Amino acid sequence: MYDEYAQNGKSFYPDNSIIKNLSHDSRSDCTASKTQSNYIMHNKFVIFDNKTVYTGSMNFSKSGLSGYDVNDVAIINSESVADLYKAEFEQMLNGNFHKAKQKHNKPNRFLIGNTTLEVYFSPQDKTSYRIIELIKGANKYIYIPAFLITHTNIAQELINAHNSKVDVKIILDANSVNSRNTKHGILRTAGIPVKIENYAGKLHSKTMIIDDAYLILGSMNFSNSGENKNDENLLVIKNSGFAKSHKNFFNYLWKMIPDKYLKFNPKPESPDSIGSCFDGVDNNFNGKIDKDEPFCHPNSQSKKPVHK
Repeated sequence: MYDEYAQNGKSFYPDNSIIKNLSHDSRSDCTASKTQSNYIMHNKFVIFDNKTVYTGSMNFSKSGLSGYDVNDVAIINSESVADLYKAEFEQMLNGNFHKAKQKHNKPNRFLIGNTTLEVYFSPQDKTSYRIIELIKGANKYIYIPAFLITHTNIAQELINAHNSKVDVKIILDANSVNSRNTKHGILRTAGIPVKIENYAGKLHSKTMIIDDAYLILGSMNFSNSGENKNDENLLVIKNSGFAKSHKNFFNYLWKMIPDKYLKFNPKPESPDSIGSCFDGVDNNFNGKIDKDEPFCHPNSQSKKPVHK
């Protein structure tokens, strides 16, 4: 299953054809529905031999696979979990994407060793209800390294948690501050510390760590589109060891990013973002790379970070 998107007759994913040609069967999410033409098949999961699932936020791309981007991935050895993912895959194989999919009648909660695992799919499972329930139950901290936050209700519940003396900290990708519905300004105004990363590549994870207990990860951005339009999958993992290890990585990222980016927003391709002006990657998606990027020149306005 793959996403199909083109602009001016040019595919955004020309290398999809390589994998298509290797497969016995393939299908894109392109439908006849004009109302769903801007929805995307945003999953990044693989099912191996009906017993192992590989899933998370990482695209199967050069920047994803090379470690250039920050991602979160889970490998689940469970036939029951694989069976649920296979049912989701087969819906799409049969041509049912986005809002045409049906909610599964299979259990979505599993006990694997000492780990409780919950599996949710978008758009049929309305995943924000479970995320908000976990935010409301937080007592100590909520740490979020994420590509973006644009979901109004999730943002409001984070503010409520902060006002209840829960330690809420957020790191967002430098591109996300340019998103139309970004909530970083609202969150900052409410007193929540929000840092914007300042290095080449994307902070592409969609992760939430709660109270040394819960870990949320998957393909779904914390957005309305992620919950209500796109094909997505999300895990809620209850395991203290996993939560603590992700908390430690979050703290590593937090310390690495200068405190000035609690107030200012580094431009994703500029001297503000370390390595972005000589990596050969279009970090801000404007079609210009490195020496051709105006913000990479010493006399550009990128020397003045944006304050929002």
